[in-house]
Amino acid sequence: MLAFDLIPDHDAGTGRSRALRDLKAPRRRRTVLKAVVLGALTVGAAALTPPRRARGEVGPNALNGWDRADCRDAYPNGYPEEGDTSGAYTGTYAACYAGAWRGSDFCEAGWHKHGTVNVGDVQVDHMPIATACGTTTTKNAWRWTTPDGRVYRCSDGFSTYWGAGYTGQTYLTICRAPV
Repeated sequence: MLAFDLIPDHDAGTGRSRALRDLKAPRRRRTVLKAVVLGALTVGAAALTPPRRARGEVGPNALNGWDRADCRDAYPNGYPEEGDTSGAYTGTYAACYAGAWRGSDFCEAGWHKHGTVNVGDVQVDHMPIATACGTTTTKNAWRWTTPDGRVYRCSDGFSTYWGAGYTGQTYLTICRAPV
């Protein structure tokens, strides 16, 4: 067992240590050993701290995100990701699931757009939604990690299109945003 009172001080006549000669602070082996032991205890305590559980996020419209990324409550084998249909991540690893359209074009500040925008001759009304994933709790978004280790948020919403041949068609759209 290591006991600090058994470690001799420099003043005890054991001579100066060459390892500590360049330090500007008082050079005592006991002080250095205490620092080493304290560092080891700190690292050990950090290793024993239990990991934090995943928590769902809350979006700008007060809609909660999913705590898990697999929706196994509704789909016992999980569900397969699907590639983006538009936006910055088409042609990259797929991340989100479902929706008529998926992509970064449906995002604002990392969540599904909310409000009306005009895209050329078309007016688009975006509305984030909360859905149930086989549970009674409804939520808006979930996280997905792609094989290259990148994490994305997939946020659900409806987008209704008016003008230029559209007469109020509403589609489930998914916002894909990096986290």
